[in-house]
Formats: sequence, C-alpha cells, structure tokens
Amino acid sequence: MGPFLLFFVAIATASPVKRQEDFYGLLDLNGDNRLSKNEVLASMIMDQAIFAMDPDGDGFFNILQVYQLTDDPNIFPLLDTNSDGRVSYDEVRQGTNMARIFDREDTNGDGFLDGPEAAKMLFIYVEVITRGQGFMSRDMMDTNGDQVLSKVEVLNAMTLDQVFAATDEDRDGHYTQQQLEDSFDVMTYQLMDANLDGKVSFGEFRKVMNMGAVFDFFDKDASGSLAGDEQNSMIGVYNLVLNAGADWFTDPALDTDGDGKLSKREVENSMTLERIMAANDQDGDGQFTELDILSFFDRAYFLRMDADGDGLVTFAEMRAVIDVGTFFDYCDADGSGFLESLEQYKVIALYYSVVNYDQNNGVNTN
Repeated sequence: MGPFLLFFVAIATASPVKRQEDFYGLLDLNGDNRLSKNEVLASMIMDQAIFAMDPDGDGFFNILQVYQLTDDPNIFPLLDTNSDGRVSYDEVRQGTNMARIFDREDTNGDGFLDGPEAAKMLFIYVEVITRGQGFMSRDMMDTNGDQVLSKVEVLNAMTLDQVFAATDEDRDGHYTQQQLEDSFDVMTYQLMDANLDGKVSFGEFRKVMNMGAVFDFFDKDASGSLAGDEQNSMIGVYNLVLNAGADWFTDPALDTDGDGKLSKREVENSMTLERIMAANDQDGDGQFTELDILSFFDRAYFLRMDADGDGLVTFAEMRAVIDVGTFFDYCDADGSGFLESLEQYKVIALYYSVVNYDQNNGVNTN
C-alpha cells in the first residue's frame, strides 16, 4: 500500500533545474531516490495530466502532444479511434492511463523509476503543478467548493473496500507491518495485528477502523474537516482509488460476454456459496471467525450472520443471510446491476479461492 502520501505542494521559485529537483523530492516520498508506482499514482491522476498537457485547452491532442503525454511513438492511431486526426480527452482516457504510462517508463520492469526512467513522470508532474491542476482530485471530493474536506464528502467519494482494492498491490488481502506503520503509526499497527502474525488482514483492519475512523485519524485537530496539510493523505488515497479503477482489467474467466463488466448471472454461474465456503474454511471446522467475515463484509453484515452471538459464523448461519446473488448486490456499490472496475475486487478474490480449492482437490473446473 505504501504511505498514504502527501499532495500539498509549494511551487519552487528557483531555477528550472532546482525546481525539477524540488518536484522530484515531492514525488519521492520515502527519499530512496527512485519512484515507486504507488508514489506516482498517489500524486496525480490521468485527468490532471490530460488538462495540464493540453495548454491550449481545446479538448484535443495532436500527435506531438500524445507523444509528450505517453512517450509512445506508436500509440496515436490506437487512441484516434474515430480516425479524425486528433485525439479527444475521452479517447485518451479509454486508451491509456497513469499506470500504463508508468509501466512503459519502467523499462527494466522492477516496479520503480530510477534515474532517466523517472524523467517522463517528473515532466508530467511539473506540468500538472505549474499549470494549476494540483488540486483537481481534492476538488472532485470537495462538493461544496470550500477547499476543505468534510467527513461526508470523503465517505461519499470512496469506500473502504475501494481503498483495499486500490492499495493491495500483490492481491494477498494483507498489509505488511511497514505499510501500516508508514501510513498510520506503530500503535495502530499493533492494535490491528490481532493474531500477531506480522501482517494485517483486511478483516483485522476493518475490525479497528472503518472509513470514518480513517478520516478521524487524519483529522488531527478533531475539527470534523480536513484542511491544509490534513488533506494530503486522503487525497493521495483517493488518487490511488481513481488510478486503480482506471487501470482495472476485468477477468475474462468471469466476463463471459466480454463487455468489461460483470453481471449477476456471470457471477452466479462462476461459483456457488457452498464452494465459496468450502474454499475459504481453511481449518475445515465449518465456521468462520469475525476476522474472516470482515475481510469481505462490514460489521453490520457480520452481526446479521452471527445469529447466536458467539463470535463465529457457521455455514448454516451464512446460508441464512447471504448467497452469491446477494453478495453480488453487496459489492454493487452504485446499484447499477453490474460490477465495474474496483467493485469486482472481492468477487474475483473469492472466485480464485474457489478455483484453487477445486484444483487442489482434483475437481475438473473446465
């Protein structure tokens, strides 16, 4: 997950060389003299780059501007889907994103931009800040335009599940000790690591903090709003959510009609509740702990499932409350009837737990 990242910047007034050095320092948050993917993706979103790299503001890119943005000499005809000789903002958004630009610049594929590899991202970042686009994502959350973020504005902008999906780089459903200590503090990590295994599952995280509690942690003056530097971490997280959503790839194993989103029927056809329960009951005792449930559901759902109040959810208790269809509805945060982008995260995690279980138990999944 990496640090929950700064975003407040003061534009340097020194020479251009010095200014580039200063901006590099703003991107290189841990000071290791290289840029990680999350450092870049938490610092700017694609729309900031699009607006900053189109200085005449006409809403279109020519071939040179596309190259300046993407560093790819071959991408223009791919983006120009209507073959009109120019690329609209929407064509850019549909054809590339910040994560893909990062990956192109990461020529050795090590997940970091070192030395000359960082030049393109640094150039874009300088353009974003110097052309006045630095607070675009803050303003997207700030619905009343007062330049501070209320708790309601933050909770309306993103969910804890979206944050999990956007920050779980290795898709293992856990944060490391270092990630939590960088993002919060040592005490918060120790409070979250309930089983003392040196990492924090999403269930352990959710038992201690919901999205409102995350807001409260960064609201240092307890004013009920985030102002000035208090906003930095939340803006960085929101940037990660937006960038991860833009780069999301819908798994074709589930997306059988190839429309880039998951319907309820596609999800129901891919797995059953019985297979999900069997695949995730690691000790084979026919029940789940609170932390197991909280990795996929909020606390209100756990309380509904735990009918006898013993702190455990049996298979029978789970069957009485949820099936694959209602789990789909729970993940469908916008109520569209489809799972798009980060909404798919938990469904895909369960699907692959079922696939692995079937393979390990000799079940033919073809």
